[in-house]
Amino acid sequence: MTPTAPLNIFQRLMRKWEAVHPYNAAQVLVIRRQPDRATLTTAWNEALVSAGLGPVRVSSHGYSFERAERSNVAFPTTSLSEHISTELNRPFDNPSELPFRPFVIAHGDRFYAGVVYQHWIADSTSIRMLLREWFVRVYDPAAAQRQPLRLQRHGYWNTVGPNRSGWDVLGSALGMIRRHTRLRRAQKIDSTALAEHRTCFELFDAPDGLINRVRAAAASRGVKVNDLFLAALAEACATNVPMQRRRNRVDVAVGSIVDLRPFTRDDLSSTFGVFLGFTNVVCQPRELADFEHLLQVVAAQTRVQKATGVAPASLIWMAAATSIGKLSRPDELYHFYRKELPLAGGISNVDMTRSWAAQYPSLLIDYIRVSPSGPMTPIVITTTTLGDRFHVGLTHRVGLIRPERAAALAQQFLARLGSLHA
Repeated sequence: MTPTAPLNIFQRLMRKWEAVHPYNAAQVLVIRRQPDRATLTTAWNEALVSAGLGPVRVSSHGYSFERAERSNVAFPTTSLSEHISTELNRPFDNPSELPFRPFVIAHGDRFYAGVVYQHWIADSTSIRMLLREWFVRVYDPAAAQRQPLRLQRHGYWNTVGPNRSGWDVLGSALGMIRRHTRLRRAQKIDSTALAEHRTCFELFDAPDGLINRVRAAAASRGVKVNDLFLAALAEACATNVPMQRRRNRVDVAVGSIVDLRPFTRDDLSSTFGVFLGFTNVVCQPRELADFEHLLQVVAAQTRVQKATGVAPASLIWMAAATSIGKLSRPDELYHFYRKELPLAGGISNVDMTRSWAAQYPSLLIDYIRVSPSGPMTPIVITTTTLGDRFHVGLTHRVGLIRPERAAALAQQFLARLGSLHA
């Protein structure tokens, strides 16, 4: 059994929501080969054993992984989107089950090798470590790691708190109050179908060369690529997400998940766990009517947030949510988020161009990430870039957004990016 790791604030919130609906995520390798069942199954189990990842046990002190035992790899015959949509809604309700469900789907001259996992166990960075070990044990065995992955040793405060990443507690608290005040003008999500939490996933490929044009457009405007994504998301959500527009709530707010590893002095490059924070931007109707103006407004907000440490300081908000959550039922979390953090949509953006996945361009031709929608947002866009490859994954709450409306949102998002010029 691995050493016990503490449950941080974000993990506690994720586990609270799991009492209502599964909070699963997924990541997928797209490999230009024909799949070999025996080799892939053996490599998966070797990766688990080497990493020290088995069934998870939770106690009052935290969580740990038991010794890894041989597990099966599923070989479904459905489409990738169908398989993931099913698995996002299937709970990990067997205590002896691994918190990972690996699968392989053949698709023409390539195949998908992926894993659906309990998100509270691992963030995107951690799963990329695990998938690397699976991949290289098949195609580059000499590159495989032989040491177990490290578990997080501390909670958020001792990992990304002000003493570790330098943000100011008082200043961040005041900033949180200002952002909360502004969020009070953001439209809330339609309250229909509150009990329907089933989610659906779809993948939308971008036109060839789009990401390079997006990079050039961002550089020419002095903004980040993620600023463009946030602005395009806000615009698409304003059109396609059902919201309650009231006299004192006319703005649109969208959020962004942030990897907190760069915000700490500790080396977490091989640490398995969850190190996530979030930020949000709020957009007014007049800004949404002019995309170039909207983009500059979004970029101005994100620059301030980066300078003042909003992402690591989001643990203050999460601590408040955790405290309130202790006094309420899990199914009341949605009402809390809908009132206090009324996000029309969210985004999780990762550029893997400089990661291990870019070292095998003729073999590993794409990398797909899938984010859960959870209690905060009815729709989440997951943008992933690998070299010149770029696509948009979209997860949405079926009870709040019809599939055709969700698809229209993704298409509008991509069309906006395609309309940009340097």
